[in-house]
Amino acid sequence: MLIHSTNVTGLGACQVVTSFIDAACKLNLLDRSIVFLPDEGLLLNYLPSQGKVYRYKRFLPNGISRIIEIFFGKYLFPEQPVTIVLGDIPLRGIKNQVVLVHQPNLIYPRVNPLSGKSLKFSFLRSMFKSNLKYATRIIVQTDVMKNELLLSYPELVEKIEVVSQPIPSWFNYSNNTKQVKKPNQTLKLFYPAAGYNHKNHLFLKDFNDYLIQNRIEFPNIEVWLTLTAEEFVPFEKLSFVKNLGRLDHDQVMNAYKRCDSLLFLSLAESYGLPLIESLSISLPILTIDLPYARWMCENSVYYFRPNSFNSFLEKLDELNQDLCNSVNPNYKDALYKFPKSWEEVVKIFFEVG
Repeated sequence: MLIHSTNVTGLGACQVVTSFIDAACKLNLLDRSIVFLPDEGLLLNYLPSQGKVYRYKRFLPNGISRIIEIFFGKYLFPEQPVTIVLGDIPLRGIKNQVVLVHQPNLIYPRVNPLSGKSLKFSFLRSMFKSNLKYATRIIVQTDVMKNELLLSYPELVEKIEVVSQPIPSWFNYSNNTKQVKKPNQTLKLFYPAAGYNHKNHLFLKDFNDYLIQNRIEFPNIEVWLTLTAEEFVPFEKLSFVKNLGRLDHDQVMNAYKRCDSLLFLSLAESYGLPLIESLSISLPILTIDLPYARWMCENSVYYFRPNSFNSFLEKLDELNQDLCNSVNPNYKDALYKFPKSWEEVVKIFFEVG
C-alpha cells in the first residue's frame, strides 16, 4: 500500500490527511505501507505511528514540480498493489489508485459557475481528466460534489463513491461555560479559512462598502479571521474585522469556545470542515445559501442569499435575537448522515482498493 499526500498543504486538507492516516494506524493497516508527505506546511512535522515515511522535496517551483509529479508518477513512486491518493489528481502510469477528491475547482464552470475560471484551475481540470483512467475509485465527501463531478466527467459513473467524513480526529470540544448573550453585547463570528479566492473573504469588504455608501448603521459584530498577515492587508481598515492569524488545533478550539457563531462564506466547497465541526458542538452557523451548505447543514442554520447584503443583515439580526433568547440549534437530523469515526472511513477506502 502506498499513501500519496505530497501536495496537501491547506488547513482542512491537512486535517483530513492526519485523521485518515491516524485511523489507518489504529487499525494496523499501514504496518508495511509507504507514506509520502510534503516537506513543508502543516504536515512537515507530522509523523505517523506506522509505515515508512518519505518527505517529497520539491526542487523546482511548486507548479512545475506538481506537473512533473502528476505526469511522471510511475517513475517517482514505487509500484504497490494499491495507491491511495489523498490529493485530488490520479498519477499517470500507476495502476489501481483510490483518489480522494476535495478540490471543488475541479468542477467545470459550465456545471458550477462559481468554480475557478483561472488558467491554473483549467489546467488542473485537464490533468485530472487525462489521468482518470488510472483511478479505480474516486472518493468524494458529499452527494453535491458527486453530482457535479459526474456532470463534468461522465466517464466517472462507475467509479465514483460518496464517503462522508466525521470531525477531525484531534477535535475534542468540551465547554459548559456558555452564557446567554445580552442584546447589547457584540456578536462574535468565527470564520476559520485560509485566504483562497473561493473562500470569499472579499464579501466582508464589499459589505463594509455597502453599509457606508447606503448610510446604514453598522451592526454590533466582530468577525474573526484566520489569515496570514499578507492575506489580511485588504481588511486591515475594516473596524468590525479582527485577524487571529493561522491557528493551531488548541487555538481553534479556544476560538470555538469564545465565539457566538460560525460564519462560513465560501463559494465553493467539496465539504466544509468548519461546518461539521460546528454541527458536532451545536454551535450556531451563519452561512451562504449554496448546495454544499444545504447538504451539510440541512435546515437548522441561518442561510443568507449569495451577494445579498440585506439578506446577510436580516440573518445577523435573527441570529442575535435567537442567541439572546437562548434558542439552541438542533442538528440531530443533519448529523445523522455522517460517520461516527475515521476508522469507518478508512475501512471503506481499503475495501474499494
